[in-house]
Amino acid sequence: MNNVEIATIKKEVIVEASQATAFKVFSEKMDLWWPRTHHIGKAPMIEMVVESGLNGRWYTGHEDGSEANIGYVLSWDPNSFLGLAWQINSEFQFDPELMTEVEVNFIADGPKKTTVKFEHRNLDRLGSGGKTFESMDEGWGLIINLYKNVTEQANTL
Repeated sequence: MNNVEIATIKKEVIVEASQATAFKVFSEKMDLWWPRTHHIGKAPMIEMVVESGLNGRWYTGHEDGSEANIGYVLSWDPNSFLGLAWQINSEFQFDPELMTEVEVNFIADGPKKTTVKFEHRNLDRLGSGGKTFESMDEGWGLIINLYKNVTEQANTL
């Protein structure tokens, strides 16, 4: 059997917002910045939801009333850390038997400046690598930049 080691996807951005705002926009306002084109549902996406707290669901809602699971909340430490289970396989389908982890650290650099360190790890569990990894790395880059833009406009949230 050929073991392929797949690198962890890491992204880091500095946002001009408080640590509390940075956390809230990522965890509770994902619907404001998640691109409508990035989903696994059968119908157009109308919302992205992360339910607050440990074991909260992470899913999308769609125009036809359906929902598509992405995963769930593994760790919820308000303002400083969010851990999410990503249960989407290399075919971009939900797989309840699969789990890779998305971890996000929010580090205050002052009252209105936060470093956000994003990591999606254990991608070797996807089993396919290559194009999947490159596609996900590019996708997360886009998504994190959208998050940064919305967060910097959201100081009143």
